[in-house]
Amino acid sequence: RTRTKGREGAAHKVTASDVFVKICHDELTALMSHGEGPALIMAPKGQPTGVMMVGLQGSGKTTTCAKIAKWLQKQGSKPLLVAADMQRPAAVEQLKILGQQIGVPVFNVAGATPLDICKQGLAHARGAMNDVVVYDTAGRLAIDEALMSELGDIKAAVSPENVLLVIDAMIGQDAVKTSKAFHDRLGLTGVVL
Repeated sequence: RTRTKGREGAAHKVTASDVFVKICHDELTALMSHGEGPALIMAPKGQPTGVMMVGLQGSGKTTTCAKIAKWLQKQGSKPLLVAADMQRPAAVEQLKILGQQIGVPVFNVAGATPLDICKQGLAHARGAMNDVVVYDTAGRLAIDEALMSELGDIKAAVSPENVLLVIDAMIGQDAVKTSKAFHDRLGLTGVVL
């Protein structure tokens, strides 16, 4: 233990737990601020960059799509949000509200399949001169073949440069198993915790 002086000049004991918390804080700060490589892989000039968001239901994909679109907009990009989560009834409306709040257009085709929505969204982005397309895809309560097949078809059709898994950090060790399952089928380029 060591003693340091606080703001008022009184002695303050620095405990082992204080040191441990400080080390953890410093390591997390370093990890989060010095990532390896660029945040996103960008498409060649003149082509829209695809960002496909995947994950389980309730992981925060739709909100994260809007956050990424806002971040891209601040970087000078002209993003388009594609609402392709037809599994969760309120997902399209949620993305439309978020898009309106941040000033980013949202593309959807009522009654179409997620695959068709993504294909048409990419075509729309090219016509509207959007340089980034963020695809909000459906999740399920658990990984199943129907989900993975749908996501695989979307990836094959729109060839996104980025496939980001959005995962709730609170699931603990299951995050590794879930990430591996998505990566084995889709070839993830990143993970958003």
